[in-house]
Amino acid sequence: MAMDTLEKLFDSPVRARLLKLFLMNPDAQFSTAEAVRQAKVQPRQFSVEARRLAGIGLIKSLQARTVSLAVGAKNTKRPKMITVKKFFVNKDFTLFNELRLVMLKSAPHAKGHLAAKIKRLGSIKLAVLAGVFINNPASRVDMLIVGDAFNKSRMRAFIQWLESEIGKELNYVAMSLSEFKYRMDMYDRFVRDVLEFPHETLINKLGV
Repeated sequence: MAMDTLEKLFDSPVRARLLKLFLMNPDAQFSTAEAVRQAKVQPRQFSVEARRLAGIGLIKSLQARTVSLAVGAKNTKRPKMITVKKFFVNKDFTLFNELRLVMLKSAPHAKGHLAAKIKRLGSIKLAVLAGVFINNPASRVDMLIVGDAFNKSRMRAFIQWLESEIGKELNYVAMSLSEFKYRMDMYDRFVRDVLEFPHETLINKLGV
């Protein structure tokens, strides 16, 4: 039974993205539109895979009332209550804890690969990983990047790629070198917490 379930779980790249989405966000509920956007899959792909995951009991769904902005006769938007189907992971699923641990361990933070991508974002002096990357929900941030001449379009594309690979939205901070030095000199609590508590350093040209 367990082997049949595992074969069904790991034979599709799209399914792997959805596994990351649901397992990395165990307390969240997603509409089809939200899941499609965050997992970077097509609506039809989501519908097919969601049915399969629901069929083996890994995810569940419910009807939720939510507010939508409907366009009126004069092209104005007004609030309107609608019913939307929401999907969420079943925490009572037999392999829930094991699968979640696999997802946490498979987060794409191999030092060489990720550091190379970060270096292309600008003149990077420091890159620190915490939070989801080290399985520490108490971290102040998932990622801290310090540098100058950030390429905004590359940064946006990088974060979108990383979030889709991890399966959840990242709490990250990118700051200039001057801001970082100022905060260090002022013993800023946020910066101190990031550096003094558990973390993983990818790039460090500042000797911190």
